Amino acid sequence: MRNYKPYMNVSTGLWALDRGDGMTELDLLDALVARLTELFKNYELTAKSGLLQNVRVFAQYLPQPQPVTTEDNEEAVEPQGYTAADIESNFPCVIVKVDEATDREEGSMNATRINMRLLVYVYDESPDCQGYRDVLNIIEAIRQELLTLPGRVLDKRYRLEMPMKNYLFDEQIWPIYVGQLETVWETGRPLMPRNFEGRLPPYARG
Repeated sequence: MRNYKPYMNVSTGLWALDRGDGMTELDLLDALVARLTELFKNYELTAKSGLLQNVRVFAQYLPQPQPVTTEDNEEAVEPQGYTAADIESNFPCVIVKVDEATDREEGSMNATRINMRLLVYVYDESPDCQGYRDVLNIIEAIRQELLTLPGRVLDKRYRLEMPMKNYLFDEQIWPIYVGQLETVWETGRPLMPRNFEGRLPPYARG
């Protein structure tokens, strides 16, 4: 049986009991990845292979390369290291990263602030160096999705703070183009309150 812990529902400003282990950064990471995966499920760009590929969304890191099979269908061979080709095969993509979380004073209504970084990568070999335009289009799609959330609240507990910053990196290493969004979310901090008799509730005991 899972324990219950209190959190503040930012959509109502009220405290309630929620089941979970209080890992607010992970919950927000998963919620953002799910939301953006749905957003980009039909959004395609040309990949390094030359074929159209969906904009994929990853949590925190790129996946490791998959084992390859030899021509005579022998056992799969584990890749030797993570090469540039392996990395580039994931583009176009968005990587959602947890930067840091800060707990405020106990009396603060918005006790926890979570900084999330969204990195956008595109591969474009066109000699006119216009791949940055695809990066900006992806960033704009994310901006509109987040800014039009009802009350700017995600998953009923994470409120997007303003300002939200986005930019292209100064140096773009052709044929890879990179941009970034910096977002800050506020949510209630899980508490460990005492019951009316001044004792810790059962779920808080060792």
